[in-house]
Order: sequence, then structure tokens, then C-alpha cells
Amino acid sequence: MEAAEPIVILIVDDHEVVRDGLIATLSAPDRRVVGAAEAGAAIELVRSERPAVAVVDLRLPGVPGNELIARLRELDPALRIVVLSTYLSEQSVRAAYEAGADAYVAKSAGTDELRGALGRVLAGESRSEAPAALVRRLRGDDEPRPRLSAQQERVLLLAAGGATDKEIAAALHITESTARFHLQRVKDLLGVRSKTQVIAEAIRLELIPPGRL
Repeated sequence: MEAAEPIVILIVDDHEVVRDGLIATLSAPDRRVVGAAEAGAAIELVRSERPAVAVVDLRLPGVPGNELIARLRELDPALRIVVLSTYLSEQSVRAAYEAGADAYVAKSAGTDELRGALGRVLAGESRSEAPAALVRRLRGDDEPRPRLSAQQERVLLLAAGGATDKEIAAALHITESTARFHLQRVKDLLGVRSKTQVIAEAIRLELIPPGRL
């Protein structure tokens, strides 16, 4: 009796450590896991490998994750698609569903949550939770999002784009000390200390929406 062909899983993530880690974690005798760092490679692997499911990040170089999801859905309507993202908001979940995703998992939820989502979509289940309920469950309750002023949002977005204090001040027609003050207020609100941490936390809370960086 011939052994069954392994299920092929495609991981699409531009971070090599994340991609290789998932390939190692999810590989098994009955599962073959392949990886792509960007949209073009993902499309070619769907054509050549015919995966049963694709795990797609929302932040990809060149093409937003939701656009890639729509392309993959058009290319292979039978392909199951699971979003794996740092973003976790009702808006991002709904947008992924509208693009054609079958399930949504936050990276902070861990591999057990991802395994569960893969099992459900491979069994034919799809979108069993409404976006609001999924977000509440994955956050462990409804995590409050800090309220930023319009100026704080502008400073944060420019900082996330790599602008220096001087460049932020020039862009917003304020002094450098005022730019630093606003960024420090955002750090205080998010409970972090460095610029790198404030940007990472702002992305996680979707204070910086997908596609704005």
C-alpha cells in the first residue's frame, strides 16, 4: 500500500527567522513545509507545489498581505489561507477575511493557536469566529488601546518611517524639543522606553495601520 502524499504547507513571511522557525516547527512525516519571503515566490510555489494551505503575514515587501491573499485565492480557489500577523484588531481581521483568508492568528498567540487554525481549515472549517470575538479571545480579553492625540499620531508615524527628531520637527513645523516631547508621551502611554520598542508596540496595537510603513 502506497504511503499518502504529505500535505504541503506554504509559509509566506519576509523575516527569515520566523519563516525558518515555522518550517522547522510545523514539518512532520505527513506534512511538508515550504517557505517564501515575498509575493512573487509565493505565487510560484503555489503553482509548482500545490500547497493545501498557505500561512501568510500581512507585512510583506512590495505587496500588502491582503493583496497577496486575493491573488492566491484567484490562482487556486481550493487553497486554504491562514493569516499570521503581529496586527490584532477587528479591522485587520475583517479586512483579511474580505480578501479571502480562512483563519486569522496573532503571532503573539503562539504555535498551538496556529496548529489549531491549520487543523480547522484543513478539516474544512472556515471563519468560525466573528472578528470582534476572535480579537477578544486572542488578547485574553478586550485589551484597551491608548488614545493618542492627532499630533502624537503624526509624530509616531514619521518616527516609524525612520525620520529623525529634526526631520519630524521640519515636517510638522514644530521644534525638535516638541517632537521629542510628543514621542516621549507616546512611550509613556505604551509603557516602553526606546524608539524601537514604541514602534513595535504601536504596530502590535495597530496604532500604525497595515500598509502605512
